[in-house]
Amino acid sequence: MRKKTLLLSGLIAGASAWLAPSAWALSMSELQSKYATGDYAEVVNALTEEIKNNPGHEEAYVLLAQSYEKLDKKELAVKVWNELKTITRDPDRTQLARLGLLRIQGPQPPEFDPGETWDSDPYKVDIGTIDWKRLEADVDSVKPVGGQGKLPPVLYESAFFQMYAPTSRAAYAANQLAEKYTEFLLNKYFNAGQEWALRIPILIFKDSQDYVGYNPSFEGSAGVTFSDTRTGVPIFIAMYMLDSEGKLDRDALEGTLPHEIVHMVIHEWFGGTAVPRWIDEGMARRMEQTRNHYAEAAKTGRDAAAGEYYRFRDLFAQKQYPHRGDRVWRFYEQSATMILFLLEQYGPDAASAFFTALKQGKSHDEATAGALGLPEDIAVDEFERRWVDWARDQYIRYGKKIDEGEVKVAAAIENPPVQASFSELPTVEHADKWADIRTDSLDSFKDVGGSKRFWKVDGDKLVCSMKPSKIGSLLGIRIDDEPPMAFKCKVRAPEASYDAPTRVGLGMLDHRGDDTGIEVGFVLSDRQEHAVTCVVTDEIAVYLDDKCTGRFPSLRADQLNEDIDWPLAIVAYGALEVSDFKASRFEEFMLVTDAKPE
Repeated sequence: MRKKTLLLSGLIAGASAWLAPSAWALSMSELQSKYATGDYAEVVNALTEEIKNNPGHEEAYVLLAQSYEKLDKKELAVKVWNELKTITRDPDRTQLARLGLLRIQGPQPPEFDPGETWDSDPYKVDIGTIDWKRLEADVDSVKPVGGQGKLPPVLYESAFFQMYAPTSRAAYAANQLAEKYTEFLLNKYFNAGQEWALRIPILIFKDSQDYVGYNPSFEGSAGVTFSDTRTGVPIFIAMYMLDSEGKLDRDALEGTLPHEIVHMVIHEWFGGTAVPRWIDEGMARRMEQTRNHYAEAAKTGRDAAAGEYYRFRDLFAQKQYPHRGDRVWRFYEQSATMILFLLEQYGPDAASAFFTALKQGKSHDEATAGALGLPEDIAVDEFERRWVDWARDQYIRYGKKIDEGEVKVAAAIENPPVQASFSELPTVEHADKWADIRTDSLDSFKDVGGSKRFWKVDGDKLVCSMKPSKIGSLLGIRIDDEPPMAFKCKVRAPEASYDAPTRVGLGMLDHRGDDTGIEVGFVLSDRQEHAVTCVVTDEIAVYLDDKCTGRFPSLRADQLNEDIDWPLAIVAYGALEVSDFKASRFEEFMLVTDAKPE
């Protein structure tokens, strides 16, 4: 798929490590046994001498660095890991060296002042000077090719690409940009120093009419990348240049083109292993050169501050694109800001270690732990917590750059209507068909983003052992009834106090069991048992001991036209006990108001 560039000296050195007479008495297997039994000093003495004689013996570097780590000689371990990283062309040993350095030194964020200007952004590619007006006139002068399967008329071939374009000028400019983007990605994240040996066709059409005319399935997209699903080898990229008004769309060459180049490189690099959907789209979006990434991060931060975002475990498990349009937007934007956060806060080495671990088939828990230097059992949750805090900071810093549109002020109302406070509790009290929800096992409850690991059954109660956190643990509740309906339970916070209260919420899930971000909560500041009632109509309203704690517009099953098995979720932000689950549907709504004219 890609030719591996190996230096002759490296081949000779590597061979000498095994063929030349050994300068030391013990074999590698014997030294590995000594390492396993804790004889690190003897391993260090033997391998230091071996590397002097055979500087290409990469396995010796690995064991020597690991032994220095065990002896807590961190500076020497860093030196050896860096030497291995410099000489090796083996991706697995590169990953070992990278993880070793991250383990000892921690992630090394790039030194730049993010957000204010592109000049200091290390992920901006210098594309040189382009005469955009001349390029536009050049492309505009070409007649449409028209017709299914009709290629752009000009073919320009380079080391990386077969560039089909409307004109020679367009083909040359697009090829120069594509090669710069590709080299940047290869050197920054994917197999630095290795050659790209594939020659990929890129079809750049004059406009969307030619683009869709070539293949009607392209309708609705700005660009597409096709890759072999078994091997990851890219087949071709297609896109177009002029917008609907016949103007040159610079975003095509500085936005769509780098976006599709990322897909091309990352698919080939993963080599047929399924690329996590959020990384595939998030990395592609981050490389779009025309975006104000920090203003977009501010928008995501505003939503994150309100709890409206994909929980990381849900996002990591996403195999397909979300079905609803609003969730697709959130998926793209959140994925891009997560990549932005990873690159800005932890640097290219941590990002490469993260991507490589996933390519090797490791879980997101293992990948996050290695890249961020965290214990595996808390790595993903801590990654999410840090991202939420960072995203909120972006909203504080760059919120003023968000284009909210024109704000219109309504005329004053001369005769204000009656403001009525009302209660749904009389309706709940008259419901007569309550169904008990079993709590003798977790089978009636849905794991949301790995949440079940915090919950267990204790007699007739569900117990959450979660430590106090800003990120809630959602446990979906199986309820057969549809809105309008009511749900009741009892809750107790065994570790709550006035100084350290426990937050609890009732949230809504969609038909796939994903968190919608709709949640109404309350706070427990004692360790007594409390009654909770949740009413779901066109709003979700929550009552604690007969007092309404809040309401919010709900996600209604009849609007989605989907069957929702787990419409509600209990959300714990700390230790919690929940019991006596009941649910009931009601046909007649008994509205009781306490009307007070203003």
